[in-house]
Amino acid sequence: MTFWYGQVLNRIRSIIILLFGFIIITTSSSCTKVGTAIGAGARAGLAIAEERSVRTVISDAALKLSVNKGLLENSFENLFWTIKTTVFEGRVLLTGAVKTKQLRDQANEVVWAVDGVREVLNELQVVRDKSVADSVRDKMIAVSLHSKIVGDKEITGINYKIVTYNRTIYLIGVAQTQEELDRVITHARSIRYVRHLVNYVLLEQDERRTQ
Repeated sequence: MTFWYGQVLNRIRSIIILLFGFIIITTSSSCTKVGTAIGAGARAGLAIAEERSVRTVISDAALKLSVNKGLLENSFENLFWTIKTTVFEGRVLLTGAVKTKQLRDQANEVVWAVDGVREVLNELQVVRDKSVADSVRDKMIAVSLHSKIVGDKEITGINYKIVTYNRTIYLIGVAQTQEELDRVITHARSIRYVRHLVNYVLLEQDERRTQ
């Protein structure tokens, strides 16, 4: 399987998941008692593991769905296809590439128009082409950092989301302490091929989390 073919399959899977999400949301009122109980149990498990509440986890998932829907409706090829959205506590991180600055600004407007968005972190790069080598390195960087975080007992890894693009690491989430965040940053900077590190992680007691 070529890299390009793999990328196409990944985007197709994203579209299927998006459509499936719409079906789930629109039919949620007719869920059985058993299905509701299982769903509630799974969400409760997430809340116990994460610093986010059950309600916030669900809200972020719905918000991501709405943001992707907005990008898809505006432009499949120029926005939805090339942009990755990461949502944490209502903060929307946009990563990936667009062809022009106008498209970058357009993506910003689309996301801000979605109800529930608290902040837009627009890290879209204006890039015409991206080499296969850099794409492979991005995968390696993400896997390496994930492994380091999971292997560090001083870090609650589930509270962090890692995104890589063009050899840049983007971090978003919540850190229980500054010391924990420092450990994550140290791990990120130790990985080979990394050009830049962009940190959007907030501390657990940061007042911006409740604004």
